[in-house]
Amino acid sequence: MQFYLATLGKALGYKVWVAQNDHKREWKQQSLGPLSIPSLPELKVPKSVADTISFIDVIWLDDLNNIISAFEVEKSTSIYSGILRLHDLSLSLANQDAQLYLICPDSRVKEVQAQLVRPSLQQEKVHNISYILFSDLRCHCDAMCKFGNSMSVLDRISKTSVVG
Repeated sequence: MQFYLATLGKALGYKVWVAQNDHKREWKQQSLGPLSIPSLPELKVPKSVADTISFIDVIWLDDLNNIISAFEVEKSTSIYSGILRLHDLSLSLANQDAQLYLICPDSRVKEVQAQLVRPSLQQEKVHNISYILFSDLRCHCDAMCKFGNSMSVLDRISKTSVVG
């Protein structure tokens, strides 16, 4: 999923950060490292927050190094750990237009929905976190790369959990 997200981000014209610990991972005999900028630009956040952010699976940045979008892929690990990293980023972002996403297997959608409606994530100062299913990203990535021109291309495949 990181490969798809990095490829899509680059196709849309963004700088892409792949979590440092995943630079050597491979998909289809291609290492993820070359799809990523070599280092995450300095963010105006405390070092402990910057360290946490550097482990977010994929981040898209604009030409001014503003975070445009961030993605946590939760295949088998705790859904909440990914949400917590995105939440930490959310509280630190100066760019209130950034979009945050969990990428999850179709089989975990109910678990994701249950976590996203937690009261701590429903506060006004917190960015909404949407989710994208593996099957949707996999199926539509090539078309989004070809026809998309901004992160809004994700609107068609992302979902948001609603409280109530």
